[in-house]
Parts: sequence; structure tokens; C-alpha cells
Amino acid sequence: MIDWTSLFAVSPRTTDHALTAALWWFAIVWLGCLGGCVGSFLTVVWDRLGTGEGIVFPRSRCPECDHEIRWYHNIPIVGWLVLGGKCYDCGARIPIKHLLVESLFAAIFIAIGLATPWL
Repeated sequence: MIDWTSLFAVSPRTTDHALTAALWWFAIVWLGCLGGCVGSFLTVVWDRLGTGEGIVFPRSRCPECDHEIRWYHNIPIVGWLVLGGKCYDCGARIPIKHLLVESLFAAIFIAIGLATPWL
């Protein structure tokens, strides 16, 4: 039988530490993504309250050219940064409040995760 720890010169303690660190970072990234999604949803709710539009339908669209936003441009935080804060189709400015609210909620979710004893 092959002794893998001696073959790669990696101790179980080192492996456990690496896996624990990887899992910790995965949890931090996951909490940030979840917070960004919650912030994105709350921004949509904020924009559509009092307009008579639904919260889920119609899909997100540019307020200037009324073109639907593609799903890959609608990723919280990343989409705004990739587009440079402008509509892909007409170049109209996308308000920075979207980036700020999504980033704020991502930071809040990460902070709450770090404050819990299990992380």
C-alpha cells in the first residue's frame, strides 16, 4: 500500500490546515455573493415600489432604452463593474446606488458571518 503523506511530503496537519483555510474562504465568498444578491433584490424592490410593476416581472431593463439587461450583465457588483456603470446597449449611466447597495449588503453579510463563532 502506498503511503501518500510520505510520497508528497505533506503531513495530515498541513492538509487539514489547507482544507480549513479553503473552506473558510469559500464561506466568506459565499456570504459576499449572498449579500450582493440580497442587495440587488432590495434595489429592484426600491426602484419598483409605487410604479405598479411587479417585483419579479418584468425583467430588469435599462431605464433609458428599455432594453432587457442580459443575465450575465445582471450579476451583482461584477455586472456593474464590467459594464463600467453604463448600459451595454445605449451607453446610458447606471446609477451608482446599485453598486453601493449591493456592496453594502455583501459587506454586512460577511461581517455577520465573521462575527459568528462557527466561522
